[in-house]
Amino acid sequence: MEAKEIELEGRKYKALFSDDIPAGAYIILGPPEGLCDKLKLPEPFATKLHNILYERGLLTYEDVTKKPKDVIGALQEAIQLDSQRIVEEYFKFEKEEGET
Repeated sequence: MEAKEIELEGRKYKALFSDDIPAGAYIILGPPEGLCDKLKLPEPFATKLHNILYERGLLTYEDVTKKPKDVIGALQEAIQLDSQRIVEEYFKFEKEEGET
């Protein structure tokens, strides 16, 4: 079986291709599709978290139970990304207010 990284709607997955699988079809390995959506996380935060889980190799239930610290790290990393955006928006706001 051949593995290849693919992206669907901005979310990263590992896809497995094989001669046993019909042409144009593949098996997708997680994180499970819709997992972050079931947590009712807003976009783009849900996609960021999904991709961070993917990058950290947290694709299955077994992965997350064996590496709970990596799950916490993934959440912290996703929040850090959003906190950077908040700081940038504060900066823009203050800069615009100073120009008026």
